[in-house]
Amino acid sequence: MLKTGMIIAERYEIVSKIGTGGMADVYKAMDHKLNRFVAVKVLKPEFREDATFVKKFRSEAQAAAGLTHPNIVNVFDVGDDEGVYYIVMELIEGITLKEYISKKGKLSVKEATSIAIQVSMGLEAAHSHGIVHRDVKPQNIIISTDGKVKVTDFGIARAASSNTISSNVMGSVHYSSPEQVRGGYSDEKSDIYSLGITLYEMVTGRVPFDGDTTVAIAIKHLQEEMVPPSVYSPDLPYSLEQIIMKCTQKSVDRRYNKMEDVIEDLKHSLIDPQGDFVKLTSVDTDAKTVVISDEELGEIKHTPKQTLKPDIETLEKELNETNYDDDDDFEYDNKEESSKGSRKNRDRERSREREERERRIKKQKRGVSVAGSIIALIIGAAVLIAVILVVGKAAGLIGDRKDSSLDQQNQQAQVTQAADEDDGMVPVPDLIGKTEAEAQELCASVNIGMTYKGEEASTQEKGKISSQDPVQGTK
Repeated sequence: MLKTGMIIAERYEIVSKIGTGGMADVYKAMDHKLNRFVAVKVLKPEFREDATFVKKFRSEAQAAAGLTHPNIVNVFDVGDDEGVYYIVMELIEGITLKEYISKKGKLSVKEATSIAIQVSMGLEAAHSHGIVHRDVKPQNIIISTDGKVKVTDFGIARAASSNTISSNVMGSVHYSSPEQVRGGYSDEKSDIYSLGITLYEMVTGRVPFDGDTTVAIAIKHLQEEMVPPSVYSPDLPYSLEQIIMKCTQKSVDRRYNKMEDVIEDLKHSLIDPQGDFVKLTSVDTDAKTVVISDEELGEIKHTPKQTLKPDIETLEKELNETNYDDDDDFEYDNKEESSKGSRKNRDRERSREREERERRIKKQKRGVSVAGSIIALIIGAAVLIAVILVVGKAAGLIGDRKDSSLDQQNQQAQVTQAADEDDGMVPVPDLIGKTEAEAQELCASVNIGMTYKGEEASTQEKGKISSQDPVQGTK
């Protein structure tokens, strides 16, 4: 602990201690070179001995020093003085968001939205410079006396994450994303998740997941569904609740892609509080029309027939390995489920998903079985006729006799034609514009099967085929 009057780096004079954290103590100091007050964050002694940590801490602080934004606490200097490692930052007169929430219980919708927008703008500026905060929480958000909102401690969480240290140092697990508590890779979307939890606390006055231990809370982030904030704040606008739910999706692919999108929806929410403009990605088991490029179509046309079998094996493997009890990466955005948390609806949805997968496998297996049988019969018949002709000719029974019937000649010509074709393959007829019955009749006439894939938007009359795969003429 530094004493009042001490001077660091022959420049910063300690005035008073203004705070303490898991990794560092914060002091108010006078910068005698620029004649201004600054905040000096000094590493605690237990972390000064770890050379790897110190190196990481300094490099991250130097990267954060390159950020200049109205909603970020600017870093002015970083260095060490006789074993004292410090970061010099902008001094903000005010209180943390955590203290502000504790003081007011919960914030009004307009105030919470305004704070969230300012925090998002600061995070967006950092993300555009390739810097991820990794420890977004109300304790690291400062509200100044003039109402400005600033985010602090950029880069420090990453330095801490490379060391085995206590959860107090790492920051509260209440705001950590599922991928962070799992120990995996974290990126900009982790900050979006933590922002969503912070916004949840602002409008409800409580965190969504709590427990007696950090491990218990971490497991809830991974497995439990979040109680919608409107349960605790009935007057919460629909659009703001949807923004919070989208930010806090357990699967990173279902959150906002970037902070810019969060800011856009938050601003829209102020104008249209009850609007339904937030698009949540739902789990959809129905088949959808997929538009493919000409290049992809060419690859499909030239794909060997044998590739159908591995596709079925992949589907079976996917079906068998799907763990429907792990809510970590398999969560539904259905509005009714989100508001009621209905386990019964979720189980019904999962059962429907499984039935759909099984139906797809059976269809593909049936198609492979029928097609394989037809091809085998055609090839077998051709080979048998060819053998009979060869043996008969060698025995003088066929070919040399002048009284060979016209039927024998036609039969030989058919065998020759079949041998010249691609092993019994036939061109696919044109099915577009036909009814399902007409299409089945056409396919049956050339001994190929047909599978119905589903409905899609079409210019054809209802009940008539709008597209086919493979296309007409494919053998």
